[in-house]
Amino acid sequence: MDAALAEIGAAFDRAAVANAFKLRVEEMWRRGPQHPAARARFCARAELFRGKSLDTAIVLADRWWRAERKAFQIASVFGRGNSLSLDVLSELRLILRLMRWKRMRGHFPAIVAAVGDDPVRVAAE
Repeated sequence: MDAALAEIGAAFDRAAVANAFKLRVEEMWRRGPQHPAARARFCARAELFRGKSLDTAIVLADRWWRAERKAFQIASVFGRGNSLSLDVLSELRLILRLMRWKRMRGHFPAIVAAVGDDPVRVAAE
């Protein structure tokens, strides 16, 4: 009985983590690209996406996430792991994939400009 309860608890713990992650991304999506929290969290990465397509941005974000995950695993072995940048990249990956799923390729340059600190570019588009 204890083993079964432990397995059920572990399954719900994993589900709770995944749901919390999805809720964070949904809240960020609801706030929009010009919200200060979105700018603070994604501005540096958005600048690297300027002039690139949504599909290229997805590939870049996946590469960054894999590299960061590997660095986090190595740092964790030495007791120095900090998962904040990994969390930000995970959120960014999901947001980009949502944009592709919702067929928002045409809106991508304007969203990148809105997240960045360049209000002139946002107004021009």
